[in-house]
Amino acid sequence: MLAQILKEHDCQHLVVAPGSRNAPLIYACSALGFKTYSIPDERAAAFTAMGMALEDGKPAAVICTSGSAAANFLPAVTEAYHQKVPLVVITADRPKEWIGQGAGQTIMQEGIYGKHILGEANLIREPQDELAKQYNLRISQEALLNLNRGPVHINVPFDEPLYEEYNGPEEKFRIIRRPATERHLSSTDFDQLKHDFEAADRPMILVGQMAPDPALEAALAALMDKRPFLLLSETLSNLNHIPGVHSIDRMVNTLAEKEEAFLQPDLLISLGGEIVSKKVKAYLRKGEFPHWHFTEDALFKDTFHKLTLNLDCKAAWFFNSLSESVKPRKSTWVREVLQLERSKAAAHQRFIKDAPFSDLKVYAEIIEQLPAESILHCANSAGIRYTQLFDHRDDVRHFANRGTSGIDGSTSTAIGHASVSDAPVILLTGDVAFQYDNAAFWNDRLPQNLKVIVVNNQGGNIFRIIKGPEQIEDFERFQETEHRLDLSAVAKMYQLGYHCISEASDLKDGLRSFMQSDGLGILEIQSPKMESPEVLKSYFEYLKSN
Repeated sequence: MLAQILKEHDCQHLVVAPGSRNAPLIYACSALGFKTYSIPDERAAAFTAMGMALEDGKPAAVICTSGSAAANFLPAVTEAYHQKVPLVVITADRPKEWIGQGAGQTIMQEGIYGKHILGEANLIREPQDELAKQYNLRISQEALLNLNRGPVHINVPFDEPLYEEYNGPEEKFRIIRRPATERHLSSTDFDQLKHDFEAADRPMILVGQMAPDPALEAALAALMDKRPFLLLSETLSNLNHIPGVHSIDRMVNTLAEKEEAFLQPDLLISLGGEIVSKKVKAYLRKGEFPHWHFTEDALFKDTFHKLTLNLDCKAAWFFNSLSESVKPRKSTWVREVLQLERSKAAAHQRFIKDAPFSDLKVYAEIIEQLPAESILHCANSAGIRYTQLFDHRDDVRHFANRGTSGIDGSTSTAIGHASVSDAPVILLTGDVAFQYDNAAFWNDRLPQNLKVIVVNNQGGNIFRIIKGPEQIEDFERFQETEHRLDLSAVAKMYQLGYHCISEASDLKDGLRSFMQSDGLGILEIQSPKMESPEVLKSYFEYLKSN
């Protein structure tokens, strides 16, 4: 039953973490023609499935056996929850009668993911009567109907024997659907918001992480033409065609003292997921202004301690309606900020051109040489922060695990995304994140359209950039996690192509050769550990003074 219901709810891809208790599920899904992938590490398996769901927004499922295997799904579940990714988590279980009775691989799996699950179904074991079958049919679909908001969990108990393949006729099941509905504001509420927007002299729209959304982009462009606003976005916002400040840290982190108040809005409207820039969060907490935030869930995200309005409606509809009804008006403020942004961009280009070999120089070269129409996945934490300093490439889609901003799962997520996409996928990661998730390559169907670039500065170099950690005793051991590990051993273990660049003179040609190579490969770029943080500091000082 469950396998057929998954198919009916648009789930086509299934990642299996091999085991014994989940054998009946594997049999059933294989018989129905799911695209299946075998990944022994449960944490990697769950992140891989999440990556598959990023491509077109259709759900992907991951299955594990019982016991601690289910607990290993939690990091991916939390990431999918905060990114609102449709991930179906299916855990095999022992019969309820054996829970807490000393049976092997048995833990309390009901409710194991807590508040990070948006729908949960604990099925009845092997239902024999029609009432029990209808119960399983209903509660499994009740859970699946929440996939538009994030991950769901289905817990399936099995008794032995486990290895009897089902060969009976395909059963017909009643499918429950919930059509998507548009949430609109009342005319009274909309008129009030339109009045408040028109009254603002410095309206700012801040966009966090989100998948490409052509309807939203068109609505914002129409509004910009009629009533200019200041758009702040990051690469992960995937908004490339509207004038604005698209490299927030490059702007906010380099404001001169006389410019400190210049960027402050008198109305802030935010939408999308998480914001990478810590600087803009701190900056916006200083001012006094109303803050409207678009959300489609029950959470009140008061990031800047200014929230005055929680808008539970489609942002694209709102901005399109606003563009059709607001009075035309020009904005000197927006024009002046964009002029400042252009001067920062010019200073950025001058610095990068003559910058010494360093992390900053490496990232600049990588972004320039990304293949056309490619997908870029960035790992946490230095990787995504460096990437935010560069101008958007219109033909590149950007992704990162910024829901929880953890170090885990970046490689697995990129592998999952590449597995279901025809586009070139580039993973840009650091040495620590790469090592932390190297079990991602233990996958029986590795995609050949993936390139992995590891910037190796022998530790978590991010802790040499931010203030504070270097004051801790044993900084190198407990903060930076300094190492001398041979990353080529990972490639050798999984029989993957491996290349290394260790000299500045080899960077440009080495990257070009790697990008043009066939199949899945790993490129290690060994960047200077001590010099890189100093180059970045000089970069910000240069932009601040120019």
